[in-house]
Amino acid sequence: MEKTWTRKEINGLLNTRPEAVERGIVRLYKWQTSAEKVGEHTSASNGRGFNVIWAQRGTYYARWVLSGRHLTGKHLASARKCCLIHSQQLTDFANGRMDAA
Repeated sequence: MEKTWTRKEINGLLNTRPEAVERGIVRLYKWQTSAEKVGEHTSASNGRGFNVIWAQRGTYYARWVLSGRHLTGKHLASARKCCLIHSQQLTDFANGRMDAA
C-alpha cells in the first residue's frame, strides 16, 4: 500500500527541507503552459502551476534551480512561501492525482 500524503505533511517538508522547496518550485513551473513559461505570467485559470501573483517570481526561481544553482536566503524563503501557497497542488501530485506534465 502506497503512502497517502497530507497537505500538512507536504507543508512540513517544505518548511524544513530546502530541496523540497526547489523540487516544488520546479514542479509548479512545469505545470505552466508554454506561453506562460515564455511570458512569465499566468493566463490559464486551470488550477495548475503558479497563480498570477507568483508567476513571474516563481518562473525566475524555477529557471535558477534548473540551471543547477540552489536557492538561499531571502530567495529560498520567498520560494518556500510560494510553494506553501500552492501546496495543495504539490500534495495532489505526491498522491498521483496530478500528472507530471
